[in-house]
Amino acid sequence: MGVSGSLSRVYVVEVDSMDVTAFALFPTRLVTIQFPDIAPLNDELCHLFRTRSEFTAGFNMHPDALNLLRLADTVPAIARLREMFVEGVRRWLAVEGLAGPEGLDLVLFSNYAAKGEFTLVHNHNADLVGIYYARTASPDRPPVHESGDTDDYFEPGDGVLVLHDPRFNANLAAVGHRDHVKIYPRPGLMLVFPGYLWHSVTPHLGDFRRLSFSMNITLRWPGGSVAERQLLT
Repeated sequence: MGVSGSLSRVYVVEVDSMDVTAFALFPTRLVTIQFPDIAPLNDELCHLFRTRSEFTAGFNMHPDALNLLRLADTVPAIARLREMFVEGVRRWLAVEGLAGPEGLDLVLFSNYAAKGEFTLVHNHNADLVGIYYARTASPDRPPVHESGDTDDYFEPGDGVLVLHDPRFNANLAAVGHRDHVKIYPRPGLMLVFPGYLWHSVTPHLGDFRRLSFSMNITLRWPGGSVAERQLLT
């Protein structure tokens, strides 16, 4: 049987007239702030942890143990740190295009790490997480390093913060290689990102105590909750 001539029709596609739109759906917004002229503040924060009795003898801290903001009325460095975190929240909300929170619930805690200490992968029971670095190693690369063909996930670095893609099995997507982002801290750097984002910290390799601060941030919206509260008796 011969081939019908109609089957050999040539179709011409006008590529320039195509309407192509790309959407980056459901991104995880990370905001970084490098504060200038912060050496005096960081020195005061480090001095606080070296000299106060409750922060000695191998002290480290978790968010459910103590809210460092209780010191804000008597320690100017803690009060200043609170102002910086609040500014970081404002910047994150602006970048995300969110308006309307009437207040914040804040819990400030520290990570005062000795040599060899690290933090397992975790997330936070908060809307946002802020991290501020007062004393760290001195990396020779930009703070934010996105994963790619030249990146080795298992190369730890020194006290590197690893942000993990929140999508389940994201590392199995053949068309996308960025299943994690590494943050190389330096003094004066602040990060703000959603509390649901899983993250971990690689071992601290220096002979000094590495000092960073984390803040759990809960956004308070006008009108409060519409849920009915029941008391258990």
